[in-house]
Amino acid sequence: MTDDTLTLDWTDGSKDVTVIAEAGKLHVTLDSPDVSFERQRATLETVKGLDVLDAGVQRDDSGERFQAYIKIGDRRDEIEQLREDSKDDSPLEYEVVVDRSTGSWGQDLESLKLKASKTHTEMTERERELAIEIDREADVPDDAEAGDTYTLEEILEDVRTRDEIEQDALDEAAESGEEVVINKSTTGCNDSSKECNLDHVARVATPDGDIETRRTHTY
Repeated sequence: MTDDTLTLDWTDGSKDVTVIAEAGKLHVTLDSPDVSFERQRATLETVKGLDVLDAGVQRDDSGERFQAYIKIGDRRDEIEQLREDSKDDSPLEYEVVVDRSTGSWGQDLESLKLKASKTHTEMTERERELAIEIDREADVPDDAEAGDTYTLEEILEDVRTRDEIEQDALDEAAESGEEVVINKSTTGCNDSSKECNLDHVARVATPDGDIETRRTHTY
């Protein structure tokens, strides 16, 4: 186990349970008279109203396969915190890598793409939100070469999450007493009775602490 591995142990009757959290992932070890297994990947689930660790399909000592649900009692919050604490706290970076594929005529194709230094499971909630933004909108920098690494700040023009952007706009509106535009977009008209194809949509933070969506029809 690495230095980032955290564990939680308990005994439930004749069952000894060890939950292992490493790099944001959960594993479980179970030792009981009927079934035993070590370090199986597990997820937190709720089954029939009970919080459990789902260790997937296992075999008991007789060889019968079964779905391994391990009751965790009131330990859900503790296990979730254990998982969060085990995550890599190094900053999220992106490496430029070569993406190889085959074209429709069988030709070899190569292009560059950005590869995150962490999986989504290993990322914090904030990093995941920004990573989705990068996957959706960010391109490889024009002067990038394979092997180059970039920070979030070097890839995104704005490294704030949606919630952070909205809160900053609300704070500015409250301080200035004037409305602050959060973002603008153009989308299809939502009113078939209007003679227009496109609407201008703006999300606005008001001094009263509200976020309103304003839609203007184009004619």
